[in-house]
Amino acid sequence: MSGKPAARVSDPTTCPVPGHGTNPIASGSPDVFFDGLPAARVGDTCTCGQALSGEFVPTVFINGRNAMTLDGTTDHGGVVIGGSGSVIIGNTHTPAPFIPPLPIVGEALVDFTAISAVDDEPIALQAYELETAEGRRVKGQTDPQGTTQSLPTPDPDLAVVRWTS
Repeated sequence: MSGKPAARVSDPTTCPVPGHGTNPIASGSPDVFFDGLPAARVGDTCTCGQALSGEFVPTVFINGRNAMTLDGTTDHGGVVIGGSGSVIIGNTHTPAPFIPPLPIVGEALVDFTAISAVDDEPIALQAYELETAEGRRVKGQTDPQGTTQSLPTPDPDLAVVRWTS
């Protein structure tokens, strides 16, 4: 079933029992309202005494009972012939199309560590000039662990360090 208008108290039903004719739904949920009217569920009754019983929505429950919609049936053989103009209930859905998120444009931090070619130990207090792809330049000395200061850049692969004396 695709979506149908939700049935509510006061929505009309037909009843084939002689003398019954068209009758409104008389009972509904005590705490779920559609358009300000109590929602109709399986087992709720109409003014002629018929109970809402078939062609209900199997996937939507209101107070633990299946929701009723337009074209739902009753135990007298009647049919719900009215419903909400703004609340549609059904068993199928159309998911929204997937739109991938835009890439996050940001900056990474780049730093370098000076390592001695002789003993593979960090070189403390080594003078350097660090330059990013977009032209930012920083001069300084490595820390006790031989590392330069960190510099933000959108492309850390293009950063260059020049060891100076």
